Amino acid sequence: MAGKLDIRRWSGVLDLGQSISGVVLALFLWTHLLLVSSILLGPEAMTWVARNMELAFLSDDGHGYPWVVSLIAIGVAALAAFHVLVAIHKLPLSLRQQRALKSQMQVINHSDTRLWSWQAGTGIVILMLLPVHLWLVGSAPETIGPVGSAQRIWGEYGYVIYLPLLLTVELHAAIGLYRVALKWGAARDLNTRARLRTIKTVLSVLFVGIGLAALLAFIPHTPA
Repeated sequence: MAGKLDIRRWSGVLDLGQSISGVVLALFLWTHLLLVSSILLGPEAMTWVARNMELAFLSDDGHGYPWVVSLIAIGVAALAAFHVLVAIHKLPLSLRQQRALKSQMQVINHSDTRLWSWQAGTGIVILMLLPVHLWLVGSAPETIGPVGSAQRIWGEYGYVIYLPLLLTVELHAAIGLYRVALKWGAARDLNTRARLRTIKTVLSVLFVGIGLAALLAFIPHTPA
């Protein structure tokens, strides 16, 4: 009995850790996207945002400290790694588990189960693409700005990574927050659950649209 209680307790701790880390990552993601989308207001706006992210207001020469961005990238990588580690125990890793899940989904038409499978699938894609993005940014923080970012995205074909990363990470984050809300009792009836699903969809469409607009806005700043 004690063994079962310990397993349940640790399972609860892992669930709590997964929820907290997921919420923090989702909020960071949307904040990051809004900061990058400052390019939509013009190159001066993005330059101002980038310099303030580097704490330019604390430096004597006004150029800031690019290594701050590298530290942020390392912190995000560490939190993402923790999130993966605490979430992986729920994934169907074996072929037997995958077949059982596929069979269940064919028999039971449950929308939230489909959302969970989408979240798991997008999580795998993010796991492959996010480290590349963090390395590109963290290893050259001084290039963040209208011209440097445009060169990385379009001149050096970074869009091959950023486009699928944008789509998967936004879908993953919205589904994740929806499932966290359900898990911790935010939806106590079907009407509330339906409203949460609507909010989830609106957030996904909104942030994907902002992200795509921001990526396109970098094109005119790409060096010839």
